Amino acid sequence: MLFIELNEINGVEGKVSFIMNLAVSNLENSDGITFLKKKLKSELNTISSCILPFVNSKELELTKKETIELKKRVENISTKLYESNRYTLLKTTDGIAPVYGVGMDTIANKKVAVVYLGGDCTIDETDLKWEKITTVFNTKMRVLLKK
Repeated sequence: MLFIELNEINGVEGKVSFIMNLAVSNLENSDGITFLKKKLKSELNTISSCILPFVNSKELELTKKETIELKKRVENISTKLYESNRYTLLKTTDGIAPVYGVGMDTIANKKVAVVYLGGDCTIDETDLKWEKITTVFNTKMRVLLKK
């Protein structure tokens, strides 16, 4: 289903943006998420809307508890995407020629969209946070894919 939607979108940027901003409905809201939604002025219902605050948690002055809530939310988004047959993995590529775009893989006989998010040769605190939060998303998706 996701690949049919992606075929209707032009350009690499559009495809990446579509997946990263794909709104997920019916997410349960803990007290922590309800507070974060107000604080961040976001529904926290897309991959981007959860990853970006996590990566920028220091600048946004998020507490450890709030970043834990964002991790849980990313897991929930991964689950909802899986349940809607929108199998997705996130990948950061490093080096002098980073890859940016959407590719395809097959895991457990399921077509999976792999979102390549670019990168560069240096690794800083922001990159480490990015890796940590995308790992949370990917780990949940991989577990579900292998069911």
